[in-house]
Amino acid sequence: MSQAFLERRREPRVPMSDDQTIGLPMALTVRLVDISAGGVLLSSSQKMALGRRARLHTILGADPFNVEVEVRRLADGSLESNGRGRYRIGAVFTTLDEASGRSVNRFLSGNIQ
Repeated sequence: MSQAFLERRREPRVPMSDDQTIGLPMALTVRLVDISAGGVLLSSSQKMALGRRARLHTILGADPFNVEVEVRRLADGSLESNGRGRYRIGAVFTTLDEASGRSVNRFLSGNIQ
């Protein structure tokens, strides 16, 4: 048997069935373009799929703001000064706990600390 076909693993691999899935959290840096009581417009150098859900973590004024969002719109943006293209991502809030709701409402009303 040639060297290319020798098994080098210490433990055997077990194939997974097609109905098993696994999540792989991934961080994506975005710029918050605007925010409303129902969602956000983000700018990113990476595209996100329509319908994709993600966690958004930021600070509004002095308050932490952590919500789950769902991507509803995606548009190619203009080139930035560094020549890289940007995507504009419109997302709606899918979970807005009481603390995050207060944070966004305080921020939108201008009552930030």
